[in-house]
Amino acid sequence: ITAILALGFAGLTPAPYLTDLFTELDARLPNGQYRIPSLVSTPRGTLLAIINGRMHRRDVTPNIIYLRRSVDDGATWSDAVPLLSDPNNATEYGGAPVVDPVSGEITYVHTKYVFGSHGCGGCVQWGTRSVDDGLTWSTPQPLNVSGSPANETYGGALASGVTLKNGAHAGRMLVALRGDCCGQERTSFVIYSDDRGASWRGGQKISLLPQYGGGWTECQVAELQNGSVLLTSRNAFDTTSGQGPRMFARSDDGGVSWAANWSAYDLPDPYCEGSLLSDPKAGTLLFGNPSHAGHRLNFSVHRSADGGRTWPRAT
Repeated sequence: ITAILALGFAGLTPAPYLTDLFTELDARLPNGQYRIPSLVSTPRGTLLAIINGRMHRRDVTPNIIYLRRSVDDGATWSDAVPLLSDPNNATEYGGAPVVDPVSGEITYVHTKYVFGSHGCGGCVQWGTRSVDDGLTWSTPQPLNVSGSPANETYGGALASGVTLKNGAHAGRMLVALRGDCCGQERTSFVIYSDDRGASWRGGQKISLLPQYGGGWTECQVAELQNGSVLLTSRNAFDTTSGQGPRMFARSDDGGVSWAANWSAYDLPDPYCEGSLLSDPKAGTLLFGNPSHAGHRLNFSVHRSADGGRTWPRAT
């Protein structure tokens, strides 16, 4: 979804659908099971498109995570190359690239399941880095995460992380995560870094209604005009929670805690993952999702000019 959203707003006019960047890359990938797309731009203007090539339809399955690069604003793309590859042991899935605009370094935060562990016990976050616009990547290492959710099981990231540009926490890198497996209360939160990815801390977990088991799950963050952070999550419990399908929360301290949360009842959504981008300078938010109350169809991009409280325009 992120790739579609970002490409659609590359210019002032809608971009035509020219090519499928990832399709049938490997004979071991049946019917092109490609999930969790990402698209980010480096300070040099290089576009990096990343996707999970899954061996089976289920979430925990052997993956090859592929990367393609464009140096001409998406007009042409390099051949797809494996960014991470372990096609036998179901070890890598999920993931979100986050760019440091000062150094240009890209960190790909992803879940690496420790082979031989049971249940969700190995669901920790790892990172691999590139300092040359995605041409080469370091050997993945576990992220050095501390703080409240650091030692708890949590699911992988989606779409992309952000680096704040404004406010007291400018320069902070954030990646949205979720704790929603192994019988846990379903929550969303961020991990953040103030030293360009060398170390990370976990922020406060958001819980919707504890009596319904939480409700927050797959999520993404964006920056608001004043430097605050907006997080959006699908509602994991449908209408049984008494809340709308698309939930939002705002943090005024860079993801450490959450000052407010609400449901966006004016966003049609089939209770699935969506993608959030922002232009902090203009104060505009863009949200892309299958804009339908019951099915994953009618992909639309919605716009908000009031920090995500209302979404009056859509394409």
